[in-house]
Amino acid sequence: QSAGNDGSILCVSTNSPKPTFRYTAVDITPVATATDVLVLKGSATKVIRVTKITIMGSATASAIYDVYLVKRTAANTGGTSTAPTATAADTNDGTASATLALYTANPSALGTGTNMEAAKTYLGTAAITSPQINFIWGNRNDKAPVLRGTSEALAINFAGAAVPTGASLYLSVEWTEDTI
Repeated sequence: QSAGNDGSILCVSTNSPKPTFRYTAVDITPVATATDVLVLKGSATKVIRVTKITIMGSATASAIYDVYLVKRTAANTGGTSTAPTATAADTNDGTASATLALYTANPSALGTGTNMEAAKTYLGTAAITSPQINFIWGNRNDKAPVLRGTSEALAINFAGAAVPTGASLYLSVEWTEDTI
């Protein structure tokens, strides 16, 4: 702790007591023209704050691939997805109330949403280390993306662009949950 010129106390927490959850999709190859690939859906009983999303991968030949984070205010419909289980940072955190959808076939209709972040990711060959893209919120006096209710979601989206040949991606999401 330290006091500012105006007498305010600055405090930095390095370990949050909030229930925190993570999920990482490992070595996935999205469908040929992927839209939403990994979606974190809000909860009816908790307020979800997304604190970090990480994206990295490789391809048969090096490629640049656009990635978008889309905040959805209406749910996707159709498509084929699995419902992976998140890992709690602490076993006392219990089970996540937010849910995940990992799409293996694009949704037939994307829910209403707007782009929240965008980046170009470099997919190097397996012999070249690709830099990871990190979207981090809530640690620079900013507000982390908040999902309120089951109709809100945050999606990792590739905008229907052709997936580079031999793409193998790691997609990771971290969030906290607060009682409403």
